[in-house]
Amino acid sequence: MKWFKNLGELYKMLILSGVVAVVLLLLSLIPLFVFSQPGWLIGVAIGSVIEVANITLLYKGSEFAAKKMKPALFLLAYFARMTLFALGFVLTALLGFGFKYGGTVYVEVVPAFINSLWGVLIAYTPLQLVVIIVMLVNKKSPFNMSEGKEVKNG
Repeated sequence: MKWFKNLGELYKMLILSGVVAVVLLLLSLIPLFVFSQPGWLIGVAIGSVIEVANITLLYKGSEFAAKKMKPALFLLAYFARMTLFALGFVLTALLGFGFKYGGTVYVEVVPAFINSLWGVLIAYTPLQLVVIIVMLVNKKSPFNMSEGKEVKNG
C-alpha cells in the first residue's frame, strides 16, 4: 500500500471511484442474470464512465483555474461536468423510452436500454458521495482542491 500513499490526490480519487464503479457493475449483474434486464448494467457503465470523467474535470478544472488565476475556467469546467451529467440522463432516457412527437417516431426504444436511466442514477449517486466525503474529511474546497490547502473558517 506504499505505492498508494505516494499517489497524488486525483489518482487516489480515480482509484477509489474505480473500485466503487466495479462494485456497482458487479451488483448490476444481478438484474442481468436474474431478470434478463441489461439496462441496469448499461446505465451503471455509462454513469460510471461519466462520473470518472467528472472527477477528473473537478480536479483538473480547479488546478487549471488556480494556475491561470481565472475563476471563469473553474466555472467552465463546472458547466462541462453538468453537461456530462445531463447527457448521460438524456442519452439513456432517449434510448430507454424513445421519442415520438405528433405520430412521428424520432428515436425508437432500444429494448436493452430499458431501466438504464436508473442505472445511470445508481452510478452517479455513490460516486458523488465519495467525492463529498473525501472533501469533507480533507477540509477541502473545490476551488483549492488541487493545491492541497485546507479551507479556513472565518
